[in-house]
Amino acid sequence: SVTVIDGTTNNTTTVAVGTGPGAVAVNSVTNQIYVANEGSGVTVIDGATNNTTTVAVGRAPCGVAVNPNTNQIYLGDNEAGSNTVTVIDGATNNTTTVAVGSDPVALAVNSVTNEIYVASGVSGSVTVIDGTTNNTTTVAVGGGPVAVAVNSVTNQIYAAIIGTNSMTVIDGTTNNTTTVAVGTSPIALAVNPTTNQIYVANQGSNSVTVIDGTTNNTTTVATGISPGAVAVNSVTNQIYVVNFGSVANNGSSSVTVIDGTTN
Repeated sequence: SVTVIDGTTNNTTTVAVGTGPGAVAVNSVTNQIYVANEGSGVTVIDGATNNTTTVAVGRAPCGVAVNPNTNQIYLGDNEAGSNTVTVIDGATNNTTTVAVGSDPVALAVNSVTNEIYVASGVSGSVTVIDGTTNNTTTVAVGGGPVAVAVNSVTNQIYAAIIGTNSMTVIDGTTNNTTTVAVGTSPIALAVNPTTNQIYVANQGSNSVTVIDGTTNNTTTVATGISPGAVAVNSVTNQIYVVNFGSVANNGSSSVTVIDGTTN
């Protein structure tokens, strides 16, 4: 299921979706919500009515991203040997399949350039999909990219490389790359396009690496145990890091809130 929280009242509604929902993305222009179900395709939720539609995609969709400008939705298929991204036309729910690298685990969209970035964990690469033609370009980023994010203002793309404890920065104009050292086991990241700061959750070192997008200089901020997800409020300049905890602390989880001005 998907739980819908009313942001004004915190009242909730439950919407039945497919088996194993593992990722969700919103098209705020059309008010359609796309839920990747690991066992049963994609559920499309109408945000006005909570009515649902199912769209058949690959057998193991593991990530979803939306371009609201083109109304195209992109899903990676994590089934062994698939190595594809399914593109859903938001107007018709018709689908197209695009070949990418092995183990496409994460996706991000630059809605300004209409380029889609797919992190392929086994291939050690990011596949760049041209949203107009679906033609692809492969960019080598190093072993084990697990997360990807875009700053559409600067046209820089950031891929967290868990195998090398680093971040690969891709220049969206040239596809040239730069490597930035971060903490141990970087697992998630988010960008504040207003301040041009990038936040990388380092699961193995209980920290967030803050990257200055202009200089690539870094600052380390301590978090709770095992940070595994991060999100940015670019209006308030607050960053929210989910700490999953560990057996040693009885699995106690928490959220670290970072002030983007002072850290």
